[in-house]
Amino acid sequence: MIEFAPIVSVDDVADYFKVSRSTIFRAIYSGELKSFKLGKHRRIRREWIFEYENILISSTPERKEQGIE
Repeated sequence: MIEFAPIVSVDDVADYFKVSRSTIFRAIYSGELKSFKLGKHRRIRREWIFEYENILISSTPERKEQGIE
């Protein structure tokens, strides 16, 4: 399991999910992933990463087809 600091950068979250920074910014701007600005940079709290991960898990087509939500 990856250990996160209490507050991480967009790059850290992108590395964790193995996606691009653009994908993380889309999730932020759509409201799926919470964040805040610290100066010019976006920061994300550790618990918000896990909330977002749960959203992704619960919205996968395989789980919906099996009636698992």
